[in-house]
Amino acid sequence: MHDIILNQIEQRWNDAAATWDSKALSRIYTDDAVFFGLLPRLYVGRLDVEAYFRSYEGVLQGVTLSLIDQKIRSLGEGLFIAQGFGNIVNRHMDGAIVHNRVRTSFVVTETESTWLIALHHFSNVKPSESGTS
Repeated sequence: MHDIILNQIEQRWNDAAATWDSKALSRIYTDDAVFFGLLPRLYVGRLDVEAYFRSYEGVLQGVTLSLIDQKIRSLGEGLFIAQGFGNIVNRHMDGAIVHNRVRTSFVVTETESTWLIALHHFSNVKPSESGTS
């Protein structure tokens, strides 16, 4: 069941990232989310998460994230962790397309209305790393 929920979150993320909608992206995260993206700063709270995404406005036209090889573990009722890898395709405003492979970690929690990301951590994978288990 958690794999289905993670797939739904991935789809919501990709729907919002297709046109780089910072507000829609931030709504996928809890109000108190902890977020380490690919920038060096730690972002805490939905407003900070939105600021992270907004920092790419004017640079990114859209992004696609493909989560792969995810290992999912239940942490209790309405709470799970997913770790694995992600392939990111960044479509830049200048027409450039940049592919990036990252390590991914998510803690996902069930709220009254939907499942949201409470913790997000991405780190770059070196080209020499295989990224598969």
